[in-house]
Amino acid sequence: MKKSGYKVIFNLYFKFFIAFLILISIFLGIGLYLLNVNISSENSYANWSSWPAYFTSNFYKKISFDKGKPKLTDSVVGELKKYKLSFQIADKNGDVTLEYNEPKSAPKHYSPIDIVQLYKNGDSAGKHTIFVGSVNNCGQKWTYIMGFPVKISKITLYMNYNKVLKIKFVILALFILLILIAAVYGIWMNRTLLNITSGIRRLASNDYIPMKEKGTYKDIKCSLNILDSKLKASEDERKKNQTLREEWIANISHDLKTPLSPIKGYAEILSDPKYDVTSQDAKKYGKTILRNAENLESIVENLNFTYQLKNGMLPINRENENLVRLLKEVIISILNNPKYEKRNIIFNCVKDIIDFNFDNILFKRAFTNLIYNSVIHNSPDTEIRVSIKKEDKIYINIEDNGKGMSEEEVKKLFERYYRGTSSSVSVKGSGLGMAIAKQIIEAHGGKINVKSKLNVGTSIEIEFEI
Repeated sequence: MKKSGYKVIFNLYFKFFIAFLILISIFLGIGLYLLNVNISSENSYANWSSWPAYFTSNFYKKISFDKGKPKLTDSVVGELKKYKLSFQIADKNGDVTLEYNEPKSAPKHYSPIDIVQLYKNGDSAGKHTIFVGSVNNCGQKWTYIMGFPVKISKITLYMNYNKVLKIKFVILALFILLILIAAVYGIWMNRTLLNITSGIRRLASNDYIPMKEKGTYKDIKCSLNILDSKLKASEDERKKNQTLREEWIANISHDLKTPLSPIKGYAEILSDPKYDVTSQDAKKYGKTILRNAENLESIVENLNFTYQLKNGMLPINRENENLVRLLKEVIISILNNPKYEKRNIIFNCVKDIIDFNFDNILFKRAFTNLIYNSVIHNSPDTEIRVSIKKEDKIYINIEDNGKGMSEEEVKKLFERYYRGTSSSVSVKGSGLGMAIAKQIIEAHGGKINVKSKLNVGTSIEIEFEI
């Protein structure tokens, strides 16, 4: 953990250092931009703002005198012309005696105070910046004024030296304080990041402690808390499904053994030479074996069917057909069963035709399962109402005034591993009927919702987009 913390601190300071270098580079770039004057690209010396002062201070070497009068050689004039410079030279009285390319507004006489101001401030005149220099000839001092075709700011800074000596300790203290602040901030950042990384490790070990959602990394802490809630909910769901799966496997094992027992028993009788089986008994035993074999086949087929639906492996052959007719056929098929011929199933529909694009075989199976659920889990005198209507959507409702279900049973009704146990009747099957019905309806873009109340009844509401 400590090594990890040191890595975090090193990484943090490294980023600060990179940011500092970037800022320095930016300031240097700005400085270079401000210092560049681009008087001439042919001479690198002429590209810096300090070059005019340097050029002026050394120009006296290029001034020659003839009989006490200043003059410029052709090469010097060519240099002035090259850089588009103006030139004036004044004697000790301030009178200009020689000039070149001078501005029209340039004076012909300079007083001593004018010379001082020009030397001190380099006062701008029009589009030129003026610099002042001096040259001696035979003990006589001459002043020359040079104008450069750029505007250059000359900044003079005055400071109290004694105060500078005193304030340097303040500057040093501020620098140390800045380092301390950076160190404290780095330690604080390290602790915060360590808490976050520790939280992530705790998530993996299912030992996470929710963090307070505040500070710089509030969003990250909030996300970790949400992730922890989702992981716990997922784990609870996994345990719940595991329990249901184990119960379901136990039920499936029991349901498989139930038909296997008579199959095995009658098969042993038929194959045992000790028993004298008449043809009439053989047919009776054969019917029992066939019935139980069909029951086994139904269980296995349901298992395979729900697996295919869940994984999208079952092809859906949709055609535009009449839903009203399909529901009538399902109800008639159930009532034709001798066991349920006296059940009270009422069908309500205003229209004779409500067309919808669906798979006929799958829909018959789904609605058979749904209606059978009301039939077999309720007493014979229960009234079951099936209704269908078409408005903005297609609405199908299957309701009864039977025993109803608890909230817990309603939540589990469509779970793949659940089989209701509240019914007093013996229910055969895999417990997949309702889950299969829901899968078929959702595969057709429909929605199914169940409302139920104990001793009042149950309502299954289905809707399809038109």
